[in-house]
Amino acid sequence: MAYIDGFIVYIIESLQEGDIKTGENLKDEIRQFQVDYPGYFIDYQYIVISNKEKLFSILIDISESINNSKVPIIQIESHGDEKGFLLTSGEFVKWHELFDYIRPINVNSCNSLLLTLSMCNGEAIIKEIDPRKRAPFKAVIGPNGEVLPIKLQNAWFSFYKNLFKTWENKEQYFFCNLAESCGLLYFNQDFIFDIHYDTPNLFPELFDLWIKMNVAEMYRNEGPLMLSREMYKKWYANKFKKAFDAYKPYYCFYDV
Repeated sequence: MAYIDGFIVYIIESLQEGDIKTGENLKDEIRQFQVDYPGYFIDYQYIVISNKEKLFSILIDISESINNSKVPIIQIESHGDEKGFLLTSGEFVKWHELFDYIRPINVNSCNSLLLTLSMCNGEAIIKEIDPRKRAPFKAVIGPNGEVLPIKLQNAWFSFYKNLFKTWENKEQYFFCNLAESCGLLYFNQDFIFDIHYDTPNLFPELFDLWIKMNVAEMYRNEGPLMLSREMYKKWYANKFKKAFDAYKPYYCFYDV
């Protein structure tokens, strides 16, 4: 990672009445860090939104104002499930909708956006990635499955405190180790792309299962096949490899 001035965290909160205001509490915690640690290098903006229109407007504003002096972090405080997250208004934001609005932020920040999800099922976001487009973020951090709000709050308090203490390590694994130490999951864009397109190598058992299912379906539809299962497997692996080579440089910004 190149030299940076620090980080700017956009804490975007959209919770229901009676919920613990984990985003507001995080804002207060970061403000206290700035008092306790002179020279604290994390700035923040705390933003309360209630509906999609406001959310998307805020994300457009961020994309237009972003610069390269600080690494942007977008922290979303909400209720989530495997398909997206819920806003105060009752509107539901699907992951692909979010991607369309944060991708310009990642592009304008030279592929440095860190997305942090303070919600249940944060890990599900990587399933909805379209690897044929630019990555919507450099990396994403969030919890695995359902989690209590107080546990999430404590995890993020720990994350930002330790981010300050250890930020001089600029390697990619820095965020991975930091997230893991706080009970969170970290996925960078290379890993996300690989699980979409390098399935034959990364998940051979799953790949074998897909092959068996595909071959069985072809038998049902077309009768006996001249192509053996092993030949079909090699053909399918080659198909994955071509897609991998064609899209990864674009998705991961290797071409800029």
